[in-house]
Amino acid sequence: MKLITTTGVYPFHAVQVLGWGVIFQRVLYSKKSGQVRGALCTFCVVAAVFLGYIGGRSLVSGNNLGSIFPSFVGNVPVILIFSAILIYPLFFVGYLTAERSSDKLLARRVFGLLMILLAAYIVMEALKNTFDRPRYRTAVLGYEGITFVPWYKPFSGAEEYAAEYGLKADEFRSFPSGHSIFSSLTMCIFPSLSWLFPKLRDKQPYLFAFGFVFTVTVMSSRMILGAHYLSDVSAGAIIGVLSAMASLAVQHRIAKNCERS
Repeated sequence: MKLITTTGVYPFHAVQVLGWGVIFQRVLYSKKSGQVRGALCTFCVVAAVFLGYIGGRSLVSGNNLGSIFPSFVGNVPVILIFSAILIYPLFFVGYLTAERSSDKLLARRVFGLLMILLAAYIVMEALKNTFDRPRYRTAVLGYEGITFVPWYKPFSGAEEYAAEYGLKADEFRSFPSGHSIFSSLTMCIFPSLSWLFPKLRDKQPYLFAFGFVFTVTVMSSRMILGAHYLSDVSAGAIIGVLSAMASLAVQHRIAKNCERS
């Protein structure tokens, strides 16, 4: 279950580095001035490096591989190794596939997807920091003052309880489920791979279906591990699905604007 739950965050982080590789290639060969291209290419590289590190840190966090190997949590060399092996190479994959693609809208499509992913992440962080809901696995341990809290009722005193009982701050970030948000976004992430790989263009329904199965599997693993309540994963799935729908709307608008021009 811990290995399954770890896979739930990988596509979300991986596709962002892949996407910045695509945008880097398009900017590099654009007709913009040298200074503009240089600035934009630098931004793409910095964004990919930063997001790759965040992804590596997420993979080895206490809610993922860190729950199996505690020494991984916060271990910078380990984070860099995971980022270097599993995430950073995707920047070059994005660059090479974009170089072979004749899709003039590719950079716009990818940028639109990246903005949706960013918006979903911001919403997740805002809600987690607003509600401070104790995780199920913490609420059932019998700490005085830390009990079940309805999802709609913000929990007060999280920092004080964490300090008093020696708990990690992450134990008060149950609502909504980040894994559920990230995994449900695969219902738009997986089909978007067809932009880069032509052989997948007639398989978008299957990619969407795989994303759905992947989402349900990851959501189930989070509840089995006691990391979330049903309301947590349900809220995460709703946010993810709404984000996926927003992504479809954005892609439709991009295509429509191109037709007009």
